[in-house]
Amino acid sequence: MANYTDWNQALIDYFISGTPYGTKIYLSVDEDVIERIGYNFEKLPTNVTWIDDFCTAVKRKVIFEGEVNLQDLKGRDSQGLPKGVAFLCATILAASQMAQEEKISETNYFKRLREILALPGFSRPPGMKLGYEAEEPLWQEWNRWLMEDRFLCSAQRGRGGATTYINYPISQSLLRRTDKDKLRQLFQEKQWQTEWDAQTLFTHIRREVEKFGIHLKELLTENKQRHEAIVEALHQVYEQWKAQGSPTAEKNNSCTWSRHIFCGLYRTEDPFLGQIDYSIYPKQQRGRTLKSVEVQLGNNPHPLTQERPGWYFPLEYSVNGKELENGAKYQITSPDDLDYLILPARDFWILIPDPENGDSGAYASWEAPSLGTQFILLCKQELLSDIERLRDENLLKWSSTPQPIFNNSGWVELQQCMVVSQAWDGVFIKNQTLKYALQPTVKLSISLSGGLRVPKIGAWLVEHSPQITIFGFYSNVELKVTRLSDNQTIFDSSQSTNTSILVNFSHPGDYLIEAIFASESSQRLVKIVDWDHLAIEKDVFREKLPINSGYHIFGSVIEQSF
Repeated sequence: MANYTDWNQALIDYFISGTPYGTKIYLSVDEDVIERIGYNFEKLPTNVTWIDDFCTAVKRKVIFEGEVNLQDLKGRDSQGLPKGVAFLCATILAASQMAQEEKISETNYFKRLREILALPGFSRPPGMKLGYEAEEPLWQEWNRWLMEDRFLCSAQRGRGGATTYINYPISQSLLRRTDKDKLRQLFQEKQWQTEWDAQTLFTHIRREVEKFGIHLKELLTENKQRHEAIVEALHQVYEQWKAQGSPTAEKNNSCTWSRHIFCGLYRTEDPFLGQIDYSIYPKQQRGRTLKSVEVQLGNNPHPLTQERPGWYFPLEYSVNGKELENGAKYQITSPDDLDYLILPARDFWILIPDPENGDSGAYASWEAPSLGTQFILLCKQELLSDIERLRDENLLKWSSTPQPIFNNSGWVELQQCMVVSQAWDGVFIKNQTLKYALQPTVKLSISLSGGLRVPKIGAWLVEHSPQITIFGFYSNVELKVTRLSDNQTIFDSSQSTNTSILVNFSHPGDYLIEAIFASESSQRLVKIVDWDHLAIEKDVFREKLPINSGYHIFGSVIEQSF
């Protein structure tokens, strides 16, 4: 059986593993998550579930003489991890068990929390004083730890009244148990088996929205702030359902992982010849640490090596027009519980500049483009009428004529694309997946540019900090910059949008940048470091370009061939 510390560390690892920096983290815990994490521990005694084991570990840690005592959960452990996460996950488990039509209140929430802690009654458990004295410091520690590790936090207190503190766990619960059952029922009825990526699956589920209950319907149609997290959560449920052999909801085996790794596209362009190349760009599975993955391409095995959190290095394998048109599967030879690396069949791909190094010239399907970001839209020619409709409605703009990609493939590139309006709701196009992918889910975004970056750690050098630009659909917003080490506000002022400004980050450290207008907000983290963080880079392999029979060039160096 696992103890509290085992569960605490495993839960943190689950929500961080395979997750790109800058992602907003939700501790969306339910029975499925607990069972999947527990499956990696030693076997349990007969007739004991991992839910039982988890609840027992939490109870032994926090219950003393029939009361809750959270004093030992404050701060961080010897590994620097916040100690209260497993208890917070118990509170979120209680929130996830609420029925989707159930009205949110302290009574029905605390009733379920008491059941998890094996305490009778319905109100706030004995020993748990008002939230700011009991559980809120644990949430604040978790949020600080996330931001120090370059992730955005999502847990926040309510706006007053009875839900002030229970809003923390409720804000984390994305898909409740009843939501997942409804989704599996839909998948079974429709007999969906296609290897869709997350965005394509979302479009198909969105068309069936009237079949769902209040909570899931709201997530699919109204909650823009959590859109990306919801899209990922839906895809995870779908992939697990298929990996289990497409069972009914009643026969669900929550321990199963997806048997596939999905990939995006990584685009490079030869600066001399203008030749464009698209490579396979494998994504890491969220929540799972895989020590070794090997893919068979042709006659050769190719190991997958992590390039950055969330992504493996692009494979030295160029995608051709046929694979782009129909999608492709590449056999995974190791480990045994994975089958294929999947390039999904899509009508379009959105490629943005490298978030870690915008000057590299590389574009890839890292994430949805933020406001103010110019991107490349790779699409089938048949979508051009939809795209031109978006341009005519002043929703989207791009530069130059669409450029054909691959000979006779029917695919084109639109370069320097940018979303320029938020008024998408009244516009209808044939390809709804394209609309959902391009339509902005937020009204503000923060962009960093200039300054001197430190390679590989996503930081800027002190006295050479980046310029900040707030892109949005409002003329002025509040810009606030907070130093995380002491929660000190170093800048707080009204600023014009779409205009760069320079903030004086005078000391090394981690900073939170916030742009706020009414109820809309956007956040971004920035790290400032001293010059001693610079290190001499080891010599690495560089791609060489032959320029004649005797010489080749790489970077700014011309060498004689031997």
